[in-house]
Amino acid sequence: DVLSPKHFKRFDMNQSATQPPRGLTEADLIALMDKHGIGTDATMAEHIKTVLVREYAIREDNTSIFRPTKLGLALVDAYDRMGEQLNRPDLRAKMEADLSL
Repeated sequence: DVLSPKHFKRFDMNQSATQPPRGLTEADLIALMDKHGIGTDATMAEHIKTVLVREYAIREDNTSIFRPTKLGLALVDAYDRMGEQLNRPDLRAKMEADLSL
């Protein structure tokens, strides 16, 4: 009864296509790295530079938004298919924590 048509005055139907999620900015990536304990303030920028140099991701034209490349997506897919956790942030954080002991 709460969601019956008498409770609504008007319905509008719009046809549209779904949009891909917004990519991450460098600030977003740094915040996620910090949250997961990956890198230090001194190394986070170097990690991001490596991702770009190896072409796992690119910056969108004239923006600071990162988008994965086919190579980056294929690498993540391959790790997932092999059952490896190499692309998971908790593994990287654990490795870095073990190295700092």
